[in-house]
Amino acid sequence: MAAMTERKRFQILVCDGPSCGITHESETLVEHIEGRLDKEAALQGRAECAALTCFGRCDEGPNLMIRELAPGEDGSTEPDFDLLYGVRGLYLGVDQAKVDRVLDSHVAKDEAVEAWVESYE
Repeated sequence: MAAMTERKRFQILVCDGPSCGITHESETLVEHIEGRLDKEAALQGRAECAALTCFGRCDEGPNLMIRELAPGEDGSTEPDFDLLYGVRGLYLGVDQAKVDRVLDSHVAKDEAVEAWVESYE
């Protein structure tokens, strides 16, 4: 019998800086994401959500990033920024509908939403 391949796990980072957190109310997106991660079979165990201080793209917020977690890595805390540079998983100006599509594609199927995703520089 072939060994099962372990599914990728992701960290969903939602900006909670002054612009995204206050002006764009990113906390409501976090609540929505966490609700879906808890309830939907396709997402359970696939991702953890955490706040990120700022992506530096405030005018385009609210912003989030999906990044693959290393085996055993805790996805519930903000990572070192060095781990983010060059990661192709940044989504700018998201709303609940965009978040849903990102979760359904990037997290559930490991397929980035090419029309919206960019690398973090």
